[in-house]
Amino acid sequence: MIGIKTVRQGERVAVWDFKGRVEYIDGPRRMILFRKTIESLRQYSAGANEYLSIEFVDGHCEHQRGPTSVWYDPVEHLAIKVMDSLELDSHEAIVVYRRSGEAVQRRVERGPMLFVPQENEWLHEFRWHGADPQTPTHKVPRALSFHKLRVIPDQTYYLVDDVRTSDDALLTVKLMIFFELSDIEKMLDQTHDPIADFINAVTADVVDFAGMRSFEAFKQDTEQLNELESYQNLLSRAVRIGYQINKVVYRGYTAGETLQAMHDSAIEARTRLKLDAETEIQAQELADVQLAREAIRAEKRQEMEARQTEHDIHLQRLQHDEEIHQQQEIQHVEEETRRRVNQIELEHQQAQNQEQSRYLGTMREMQIDLTRYLVAQYQNPDRLIRISGDKDPSLHLHEEG
Repeated sequence: MIGIKTVRQGERVAVWDFKGRVEYIDGPRRMILFRKTIESLRQYSAGANEYLSIEFVDGHCEHQRGPTSVWYDPVEHLAIKVMDSLELDSHEAIVVYRRSGEAVQRRVERGPMLFVPQENEWLHEFRWHGADPQTPTHKVPRALSFHKLRVIPDQTYYLVDDVRTSDDALLTVKLMIFFELSDIEKMLDQTHDPIADFINAVTADVVDFAGMRSFEAFKQDTEQLNELESYQNLLSRAVRIGYQINKVVYRGYTAGETLQAMHDSAIEARTRLKLDAETEIQAQELADVQLAREAIRAEKRQEMEARQTEHDIHLQRLQHDEEIHQQQEIQHVEEETRRRVNQIELEHQQAQNQEQSRYLGTMREMQIDLTRYLVAQYQNPDRLIRISGDKDPSLHLHEEG
């Protein structure tokens, strides 16, 4: 059979002849096929965050870091897979195993990095205790499966069940454990499940703590469950497996239904009494505050009234002083006016007297008898006193009003 086949640019095909031999053809190309079959080949590409895992028919495997691409070879290749590189942050680490002949070596790789395993390497898979999918508050084995270890502070919640006090009260204690991985090699050598070790150690510490106390004493001493000194088993086991316990937080407890109901009733009664007492205290304090405020207001009111009275008196005094000042000003003005009027009258009278004196002097020079003149001028005097003689008279006149 004769056929014509076009291989496009960017494609590769395998051409098999009737004897089973293969020839690889890259496009673009146009071929005439006679007693041959053609097989399209796939090109596998890996990006910068990927790598190619190539399995050969002879059993060995190669890993090629991206970015790269490989054409599938049906003669040499068994399978080609595009795999994601493992991204590690600065707070993450992985455990890598490497086979060299019959020996196996182990190493720890820390981030930040983009890890691509070699053909003879594989990662350690951790399987630890984790939250039960059905009951998240409880831990079950092998619930956590992962490759990356976190080397920063971490925490886990745990409920210590069936804790019995010295008076047979059955409790469940709620804890939160803060821990940090400090030595990965020691952890790998000493334990396969650190969470399980933490659970067993903290359970022993809590059982010892509650077993030495009655239920009432346990309630009074629960503050001690926030102190690391109460968890000696946990601290020693953490150091042994390469961990550090930073803090343990006590989150409370729960009891059986009957005991819990009794405890809740007692708490409710104590709380009610406490609230009543606090309410009464607050009422008394409020009354004291109101009384004190009233006293303060009364004192301020008296101070305001006293200041108002002083202000009124001051205004009255100012008004009285102003009235006196105005009267003094008026009196001063009147006196000044009278003084000026008297001065003017006096000056006028002096002027008249001087004029009269000049006039009489002139008449005297004219040999006019002044006495007769004055008598003639004042014909009807109030009183007439006549003095005559040959010589100039010398007299003294005294008149009593």
